[in-house]
Amino acid sequence: MYGSGIALEHHWPLTNLPGSRYDLFMTLHPQHREPNDAFPGDPSPEPVLGLTDAARSLWRWSVGLPHLAAWSLGLRLAAQRRDLKHEDRLFKILCDYSSRLAGLEVRVRGGQSIDQAKTHVYVCNHVNIFDLFVMYQAIPQLVRALEHADHFEWPLVGPFITAAGQIPLDPNVPLSAARGLRRAASYLEQGISLAVLPEGERTLDGTVGPFYSGAFRLAIKAKVPVVPMAIRGGRRISRRGDWRMRAGAEEVLLGAPIPTSALHLRDATALATTARQAVIDLLHGRIEPS
Repeated sequence: MYGSGIALEHHWPLTNLPGSRYDLFMTLHPQHREPNDAFPGDPSPEPVLGLTDAARSLWRWSVGLPHLAAWSLGLRLAAQRRDLKHEDRLFKILCDYSSRLAGLEVRVRGGQSIDQAKTHVYVCNHVNIFDLFVMYQAIPQLVRALEHADHFEWPLVGPFITAAGQIPLDPNVPLSAARGLRRAASYLEQGISLAVLPEGERTLDGTVGPFYSGAFRLAIKAKVPVVPMAIRGGRRISRRGDWRMRAGAEEVLLGAPIPTSALHLRDATALATTARQAVIDLLHGRIEPS
């Protein structure tokens, strides 16, 4: 049974299931993996979370949420006095501390080929609610993120990311998308790099979904390199559709920057495809972090 701690084996192709049934299946059986070496995502095995994980998760949430509330209040008060979007060290410290409260150890590989004097657009697979906290720690320069507009309405989290100068964007609402992309473009002009989760939603089964092209259009227009990033092992910690978490380690793999100086806006979709494949290759170890 699911709660027994034993992973269930299935031998039928899930790709034929309708979308809603597939979503339900993966929510109930997140440890499932199709037997396919070409799986386009994180191939890491996933544990079945049980009652012990639930008890530990309750404790971690009870400790972590008050901290987040205090930080949100402090940042809101500080933001009334000055613009915080250039306060990079402070947010890296808070993101590191948040990860530790969740029992998350972040291991970073790569980054040697990143010229910190240049501005970049960092794109990464979207695994769990800690992704941006993890990305902030791994990126070796001043960075702000494009985040889904819904996040800015969440209690505690919304005030925190608003004060930090993050950029709200809803890819399904044209006006919101246009406003967010304009603000992101202005950040790049100011020398602030961008962190983006271009899938637009968290994965259910580890698959790296198609990338929206907006971030890549920004990079091409600003002539800044795109850096593929991969978070491996994130679904061992926390995953979509489940409030429980398990302490452990995630790897953040930084790939070689992809130049955009010779590209045109019409190349944005192809660039998105190239970056997505680089993320998948990093997850599978086909290319080394650099």
